[in-house]
Amino acid sequence: MKDYIVMVQDLLTGRNEMFDAADKKRVRLIRHKDKRVEKIIDEKKYKNSLYDLYLNYHDAFLCYQSEQLIKHIKDVDYIVSFVGEENVSSRFVGVFKNNGILKYLDDYNGEKCAKFDFVELEGFDLLKERVIIDWKNPVRWLQNYSNQMPVIRIDRGLQEHNIPIFTRFEDVILDYNQLRRIIETNNPEWKAKLESCNAIYLILDKNTGKQYVGSTYNKKGIWGRWEEYARTGHGGDKDLIHLLENDNAYAKKHFQWCILETFPLNILDEQAIDRESLYKRKFGTCEFGYNNN
Repeated sequence: MKDYIVMVQDLLTGRNEMFDAADKKRVRLIRHKDKRVEKIIDEKKYKNSLYDLYLNYHDAFLCYQSEQLIKHIKDVDYIVSFVGEENVSSRFVGVFKNNGILKYLDDYNGEKCAKFDFVELEGFDLLKERVIIDWKNPVRWLQNYSNQMPVIRIDRGLQEHNIPIFTRFEDVILDYNQLRRIIETNNPEWKAKLESCNAIYLILDKNTGKQYVGSTYNKKGIWGRWEEYARTGHGGDKDLIHLLENDNAYAKKHFQWCILETFPLNILDEQAIDRESLYKRKFGTCEFGYNNN
């Protein structure tokens, strides 16, 4: 029996007539994987991961995608876009038609740059955010369409019932509504992950920019601590209590949780507290945030 691996090119065929008829020599596969802490997009600074941009600041992600070196895109009619995950895994996020240059940008390292007019094509919704491929060569972020890319898996996508799909601890960014829904529904995937370890976490007040650093060191892991935040919004933290006393919907409107570092469940209390103190100093959250010790 002949072994057969499905290629992403097979899945993309027959879903959009215009794309099917395109000269595939003028189609590129593009993989977004950016480890820079700070990204300049449309002259604004972002410290978000690409996943956070894609899920929560989608216009910024599309703008990030549209700003390219001219030499890479000038002879390209379509791009097939992916967001890089662990190792060579890459998640399909759409097919886009290149309608040309919208405006020229400042040179980047001596190279000509421009913002391109990328318009997403219809017909790929069943595949979007669900198809994961093996990129093969992570160094080459831009590849010819003729380079066959095997499909690793097809999963549920990045969100289900308005709850993000868990990918990695370093990708976790939750607003209050998402956190509460995860806890209230006892979401099995999230619960298994959050109960598997302790952590240093950060709460961002998106209204003021202030931050709160906390740690977990219990047998129920992150889940055991974040249950309190889902229930109260403030988790018993003094400065956060004060905010919610003035506006009981404040957490719902402005708070965002993320994970900075993970620990084993059996970590000693003093070890976790020492790491928490280190992050407080790093972020200055006692002087400029919501930590009061």
